[in-house]
Amino acid sequence: MEVAPPGYYPAQGDPPGTVRYWDGVQWSAEPMLPPPGYDPNHRPGDERFATVWVRIGALLIDGLIGGLISLAFLIPYLIDVFEDIDAGGDGSGVALPGYIYVLSLGLGLIWMLCVAFLGGTPGKLMLGLRVTLADGRTTPPGLAPAVLRSLPGLAGLIPLVGPLVGIGFAVASLVMVNTDPERRSAYDRIAGTRVVRKRHL
Repeated sequence: MEVAPPGYYPAQGDPPGTVRYWDGVQWSAEPMLPPPGYDPNHRPGDERFATVWVRIGALLIDGLIGGLISLAFLIPYLIDVFEDIDAGGDGSGVALPGYIYVLSLGLGLIWMLCVAFLGGTPGKLMLGLRVTLADGRTTPPGLAPAVLRSLPGLAGLIPLVGPLVGIGFAVASLVMVNTDPERRSAYDRIAGTRVVRKRHL
């Protein structure tokens, strides 16, 4: 049996409009009025929403999948680099093929479509997460929210400033997920989405 996380809940038999605090083991002695900011649907610490660590795990899986796909296309480039080194060079004279940028854009598009129509990137799906609309229940969220969630990642492809934009959004997201009651990242705030554990849908 799944135990509810610590928080304020209505208790059976108590007067309507009152709550008790559940500390994970037992209830508070007396019913009380709900504290300021109490929301019966979205409680702080609600375990429905994905924590920062499981999100990082999903991101690593997505990165691994994308890296393996990219590596297959980079083999001719890597061969040229090694040949340049064998010839006495340092490999820096071998230009990175332009199709790599197209490949990165293509992977971003595939991940976006996965969110729109499956409810998550491969990493999120494998770890039992789903991207929902603001209600925390409706998934998949559809194309428009998925596009909005992808914008910071697409901005990361801009030469020179792109990587800084990507890093900035990643850092901001880590902070937001740790401080937001519904564990919303910067991407969630832009798109009006939530990332929820599938078993709580």
